[in-house]
Amino acid sequence: MKRQFIYRAVMMFSVLLLILTSAGCANLPIAATSAPTSAPAASPTVETIASTPTPEPEPAGDRNILYEDNFANPATGWTEEKFDNYFVGYHEPEYYHIEITSPNYKTPIFAPEKQNFTDATIEVKAFTVAAKTATEGDFEYGTAFRRSGDQYYAFTISPRTKKWHVLKSSSNALEILAEGSDESIHDLDAADLLRVDAQGPDFAFHINDRLVTQVSDPDYASGEVGFFVQTFDAPNVHIHFDDLAIRNFEAHQPSEASQEILYQDNFANPATSWPEKKFDNYFVGYHEPEYYHIEITSPNYKTPIFAPEKQSFSNVTIEVKAFTVAAKTATEGDFEYGTAFRRSGDQYYAFTISPRTKKWHVLKSSSNALEILAEGSDESIHDLDAADLLRVDAQGPDFAFYINEELVTQVSDPDYASGEVGFFVQSFDTPNVHIHFDDLIIKNFEALAACSVKALALNVRTGPGTEFASFTFLAQGAALQPIARSVDGQWIKVRLEGSEEPGWVFNSTSFVSCSTDTNLLPVDQP
Repeated sequence: MKRQFIYRAVMMFSVLLLILTSAGCANLPIAATSAPTSAPAASPTVETIASTPTPEPEPAGDRNILYEDNFANPATGWTEEKFDNYFVGYHEPEYYHIEITSPNYKTPIFAPEKQNFTDATIEVKAFTVAAKTATEGDFEYGTAFRRSGDQYYAFTISPRTKKWHVLKSSSNALEILAEGSDESIHDLDAADLLRVDAQGPDFAFHINDRLVTQVSDPDYASGEVGFFVQTFDAPNVHIHFDDLAIRNFEAHQPSEASQEILYQDNFANPATSWPEKKFDNYFVGYHEPEYYHIEITSPNYKTPIFAPEKQSFSNVTIEVKAFTVAAKTATEGDFEYGTAFRRSGDQYYAFTISPRTKKWHVLKSSSNALEILAEGSDESIHDLDAADLLRVDAQGPDFAFYINEELVTQVSDPDYASGEVGFFVQSFDTPNVHIHFDDLIIKNFEALAACSVKALALNVRTGPGTEFASFTFLAQGAALQPIARSVDGQWIKVRLEGSEEPGWVFNSTSFVSCSTDTNLLPVDQP
């Protein structure tokens, strides 16, 4: 027994010494292992070794990345050639360049792998090299995507004009799908970050982490990704591209700091360039110290005026303050004024109020008529010389309209998907009216009307009734956006937080709590 005990102790010591050696600890004093041989299982040395932290494996690469290139290595195989009107290639130490050497010329260059991408997020940094670019003339550059032959989309900026474009190329033409201005676009020699989120036919475009527009076009479903440069009247331009990354599609989550004011003007500075003109029946311009005015000088006349940048907006929230200047307005007769949005040519929507009748209208303008989509009265509309706050929430075909922070109606109309924002004034039987506008703000869409679930669990159905299937349920406290109601008002159609699929919930104060009167919702009966 004694011999067996000694043998076991020797074996335990050997194993312990082997462990210490493999851990790089063979030079520890022997005293550190001097536990009594009669109780090897309780050895503090063994416990100490077991508690030594295991080195963590190196993190794996970002599996969300589909393609990336920082252009520090020419072996990645992008085109390097010189042609009559342009040349392209790697620009040490870390750029890819496109230089065009004549006006009115364009070139797209695509990644060497000829890989097709469908739903993806594309980011790239780009800037103009001033030392190699003509000092006069305009040009644009950016990213191109979903290319097959001559067919592709492109998202471009111009540092000279601060304008951006969404383009669609075909074998016949280069079409502008959307355009606008963004003062955040940097001057020459300073890089801008361009981002495209492409999912199916829907695209979102960002400049320096700011959403500038959203566009839908179903024609090109997938294709290659690359760069695009075009000269207008500039005889020479040299563009550097850097840090191209293509990832699986991910919806952009703006930082809180960018809760995105897309456009704003308090009209204290005429240099923002709203129209200042006098015509036969009206005149418009800045009214010091801080207003923009529209005056109509005849009855039965209307005028819309739009922001000078000609920027196209889609899913946005629009707010503006407006009031009638009594001293410059006829004492009798009616008129209306407010905000206009999604304008392209003669097509636009408008939301107006009348301080004389306390009525409001939602209007739809076309080349043929001015149609009333909704109308009503609101006693909160102020008298002359007192400003009202008008607000429009526009998301897809759905619009919500507010006067002084109170919802007055919701309307759905799919005809005008995007367009410019501005003001609208119309005289009826009044011979003269003078309107002041102030504090125009256009920001990313944010719903004001909201409901929350009061019940412990609430069914969401495919239609307004228990005969319709339930496809999910919501827990107490879940947020809902009301968008419509049934004819009898017993059911409300809602958008769910984090989902684009609408549903129907039973409209009972025991089940849901809403911030606005659901009777104001438009009727939708499937």
